[in-house]
Amino acid sequence: MNLLALSQALGGKLQGDETLNIRRVNEIQAASADEISFIANPKYRKYAESTNAAALIVAEDLEIDFPNLIRMRDPYAGMVKALYLLNHQPRKPNPGVHPTAIIHPSAAVSASAEIGPYVVIGPEVEVNDEAILESHTTVGTKSRIGEGCWLHSNVTIYHEVIVGNQVEIHSGSVIGSDGFGFAPSPEGIVKIPQTGNVLIHDHVEIGAGCAIDRGTIGSTEIGAWTKLDNQVHIAHNVRIGKGCLLTAQIAIAGSTTLGDYVQMGGQSGVIGHVKVGNRVSIATRGGVTRDVSDGETVGGFPSRPHKEVLKRDAYIGKIPDLMARIKALEAQLGKSDNE
Repeated sequence: MNLLALSQALGGKLQGDETLNIRRVNEIQAASADEISFIANPKYRKYAESTNAAALIVAEDLEIDFPNLIRMRDPYAGMVKALYLLNHQPRKPNPGVHPTAIIHPSAAVSASAEIGPYVVIGPEVEVNDEAILESHTTVGTKSRIGEGCWLHSNVTIYHEVIVGNQVEIHSGSVIGSDGFGFAPSPEGIVKIPQTGNVLIHDHVEIGAGCAIDRGTIGSTEIGAWTKLDNQVHIAHNVRIGKGCLLTAQIAIAGSTTLGDYVQMGGQSGVIGHVKVGNRVSIATRGGVTRDVSDGETVGGFPSRPHKEVLKRDAYIGKIPDLMARIKALEAQLGKSDNE
């Protein structure tokens, strides 16, 4: 794509050679003479002096001396759009069933779906149009895989799991395993039957190595457009709203509810039976132990308003100086007493 066409597609303002052909997007330190890069953070401006990139996507007001620029209000968003235009190659299904796949006679598999090597599809399963099930994936009894879904290799879907349309699940994730339900009794520990299911709505993406437990009674539910990073654990009967972003190594305990557009930082968590409101942000390693109202930003353990966490951390950093001052005062007081 030439630079003029690319700038028009991005909605940016071009400065430079409009006939220059651009092959792909690359990092500014590694870009070559037929690639474009970007500067979303001004601290990376220093790399403009040494980069081999043909052009840069930059902010409208960035002061920079570079021959070919696409200026945008949001250069990061421009970079993302450029990635779709130049780098991204959508995975399209190759319709058919690999000869090593095992499909139960009662399963309904669309002719436009791709069923890869050693896939196992159980009784009464429904696999809809243009779904992709890659090698060694298993789909249990009475589960449904929606249109345009992409299940990477070694995904395990237990029985009666409902997966909506355009859902992507990465390798090693397990959907519909039993929740951690046990009760002490005079005879010992009794397992509580996990008789519910998992319901995943449209346009959800689930990272690698995630575990989403089925409900004890009813559904564990993941709302539309929600995105889970790698190694996220969702316990039984959790309900997550739409458009949530959950980063790596998050754990959400049973029967907790997350509202819409919740954002959680890495290694944060929520205890069971808690309600987290809409548009809540939970900082990295934050531990939520109480209900959180709409729009709050919380952090720390137990979680509290994030500004309080920052203030407390600032005080902790001053402790060594305070201790030194206290010792100096004690020394002065002791000298006075001796005199």
